[in-house]
Amino acid sequence: MFARLGQSLDPALFWDYRATLLAGLVVNIGIFVASAMLASVLAVAIGVARTSRNRLLRGVSTLYAELFRNTPEYVLLVWAYYVLPLILSRMLAHKLAIGPVPAAILALGFAYSGFMAETVRAGLLAVPRGHREAALALGISHFDILRRIVFPQALRRMLPDALNQYVSLFKATSIVSLISVEDIMYQVSMINVEEMRPLPLYTGAALLYCAIIIVASQTIQALTRNWHRRGWA
Repeated sequence: MFARLGQSLDPALFWDYRATLLAGLVVNIGIFVASAMLASVLAVAIGVARTSRNRLLRGVSTLYAELFRNTPEYVLLVWAYYVLPLILSRMLAHKLAIGPVPAAILALGFAYSGFMAETVRAGLLAVPRGHREAALALGISHFDILRRIVFPQALRRMLPDALNQYVSLFKATSIVSLISVEDIMYQVSMINVEEMRPLPLYTGAALLYCAIIIVASQTIQALTRNWHRRGWA
């Protein structure tokens, strides 16, 4: 009995398939980088719109942020992979398909843009109003005030929360195998079908994710403490 238990827990199996699993992890990292870039661009646009004086623009951007903040990532993944191609195909009168990886990037990018837009909005509002008023008095345009005065100050306040959002985004990449993305969890599932030894495989994947996230979280905490000491955040 103990021999069988030891064999089922043997971590060497995870190491034996390291090349395949590493290739899967690279897919996770690629999806994370692409979706983080998409989320960042959208978050800046929506965050700025949420501070606009235009009620319509502010209302639409608030609706966007609340929609994507409160929709589960799994639902967005399925919707982007299965539903969005059907809608686009009917609109364009041409059959269109979206691959698993682009669908995952779109779903996670839009999902986390909602969270990050709130971070951007809070950062912009944290900048003292007097700075804007002084710049307006000097005849600086609204765009230049945002670009050269408000946003550089807001960025320092956004960074700690934004970095934590990026960590959460990386964690969310663990579910992309649900739409057949060949990431590390997909590779673990395929290997398990062949080996029928889920304990070392899924435990190894969990520990790998945990190690990456702990290192990232500790790095973020160290940077945040450093920024606070320097008065950046």
